[in-house]
Amino acid sequence: MAAPNGPNQLVTRVINDLIAFSGETEADGYMVFFKQQQISNLRGFINRMHEEAKTARNEIGQITALIAEMEASGAEEHHDHLIDLRADREATRTKLEGLEALIMDAGEQVEIKEEEVEQLNG
Repeated sequence: MAAPNGPNQLVTRVINDLIAFSGETEADGYMVFFKQQQISNLRGFINRMHEEAKTARNEIGQITALIAEMEASGAEEHHDHLIDLRADREATRTKLEGLEALIMDAGEQVEIKEEEVEQLNG
């Protein structure tokens, strides 16, 4: 089979491959298929972001413990390190807030796409 030359030929080839793969021959079937793929990708993304958020929480806990230990030692030579650690902790908290916002946004997108699939299924 010759390679597609233009966008219309490429679309036709992709649609034919999807028909062969999914067995669907109606437009609603294609849309459900695409939406379900998007939902699956979003759920994978959410899971990965949960892992990153857990790592960030652990890091915040470790930095906080280290700050407490250094403050308890009372040594003046640790002053610059304490400032750096506090800045690191705040940066990690900011990262965690961003990750949580991404998780919420992706969760909302999943809900929207699931509603779209329900509407398409009827």
